[in-house]
Amino acid sequence: MMPTEAPAGAGSGVPAGSSADVDIFLSPGEFVQAMVAHEREAARLALALRRLENSGELATVDKALTTRAWLRDRCRMTDEQAGRWVVRARFLDRFSTIAERAAAGELSAGQVEVLRAFCPPRLRPLMDDHQHEVVPTLGALSAADTITVMDEWRKRAEAIVDTAEPQAEPQRSLTMNEAADGALLGRFELHGSGAAEWAAAIKTARTFEGADDRRTRAERDSDAMADIAVFYNRQNQVPTSKRRHPHVELGVEARDLTGDAVFGFNLETGRLFDHATTDAVLCDCVIHTIMRGSDNLPIGYGRARYTVPRRLFRLVAQRDGGCRFPGCERPVSYCDAHHLHHWRKGGFTDYDNLGLLCNRHHHLVHREKVVVKVLPDATMHFTWPDGTHRETMPRGRARPGRPPDPPV
Repeated sequence: MMPTEAPAGAGSGVPAGSSADVDIFLSPGEFVQAMVAHEREAARLALALRRLENSGELATVDKALTTRAWLRDRCRMTDEQAGRWVVRARFLDRFSTIAERAAAGELSAGQVEVLRAFCPPRLRPLMDDHQHEVVPTLGALSAADTITVMDEWRKRAEAIVDTAEPQAEPQRSLTMNEAADGALLGRFELHGSGAAEWAAAIKTARTFEGADDRRTRAERDSDAMADIAVFYNRQNQVPTSKRRHPHVELGVEARDLTGDAVFGFNLETGRLFDHATTDAVLCDCVIHTIMRGSDNLPIGYGRARYTVPRRLFRLVAQRDGGCRFPGCERPVSYCDAHHLHHWRKGGFTDYDNLGLLCNRHHHLVHREKVVVKVLPDATMHFTWPDGTHRETMPRGRARPGRPPDPPV
C-alpha cells in the first residue's frame, strides 16, 4: 500500500506555504494499516537488536560498550529512546509467544508495553508458563481492556509468589584476605535487594574494550568492582567539594619522569605500579615535593599542588560534560582530567590539552597507547595502534573552540 500525495493544503489539514513541502495524506483506514505494519516491523527490529546483542557483534565490530551506547552512537537515539529499545528487545526475546504475536501484528506496541509493565522480574517465571494461555486472549482487546486483564493476572500471580509467613533475613557474609603479592582474595554472599543492587552496579560498571579485549567475563567483572570502589572513594566526602583525589602515595624520581615507561611505587608497601597506572595517576593528582638529605631521609616537604587545578577542571568539565570515550556516558563525577600530550612528557596543563575520561577509560587509553586529540570544534579524536579511529562530540554547555566563562 503506497500513500498518495495531495496538493499542499488540499484536505491535508496543513495550510499551503507551511514548512511541509510534501504532505502525505492517508485515509483513516490506511493510517491504521500503516500503523499496524509499522509496529509489526518495530517488533521484528527489536528482536533483531536482541540477536545482535547476544551475538557480540556490537562489541567486536563497532567497539560498542553497551547496546544502549551503540543505539545512541550509531542510530542517533536519545538515551531514553535507546533504553526503551533495549528493554523492549529483551522482553520480547524472553517471551516467545508475545514476540510471535507482536511480529505478526496481532498485539499492538501499546499492548506489549502493558504486558511488560504488569510483568515485573519477580513474576516473569510465572509468565513463562502462562504466556501460551494469556496472550492469545488479548489480540482483540483495546489497550485499556488489556490493562484490566493484566492487572487481574498480576494480582493472582503475586498471590502465588508471596508466601504466607514472612521469610527470615538471609545470611550475608564477606571475607577478604591479602595475598603475599598484595592481591585481595575473598568471597561474599548476598541475597535479595543487596544481591540485586550489586548485580546492577556490576552491570553498569562493566565495560568492553573492543575487538582486542581478551579479558574473560570474570576479569571484566573484577575490573568493574575496582571502578565501583574508585567512584565511591571519590564521592564519599563532605558536600563542600565535588571532587576528591585519592591519597595514594606514589613515589617517582624526577629524573625518571622523561623515560619511555615510568614505574611508580607505593611508598607504604614498596610494590610497583605498572607504567599505565603511573601515567594515569600523574595526569590528575596532588603532588607533594619531598626534599631528602644525604642519607635519603626526608628533611622537608613542599606545598601540595594539583596537576590540574580545580578551576581548570571545572572549565574542561563544562565543555566535555562527562567521559569523552566513544560510547561512554559516565558523568563528570566519574572522570579524571587526561593530558592529551602526557604531562610527564612535557604536555601543558591547559584547556586545549585536557579531556575528561572516566577511571576505566583513562587507564585504557594509557595502557592501549590510544592517541587522543581535540580538534578546533572540540571534537575528540581517538586513534588505536591498529589504525582504528573514532570521534566523539562534547556533551557540555560550553561553546566549542574557546574556554567557557569561569564558574561563579
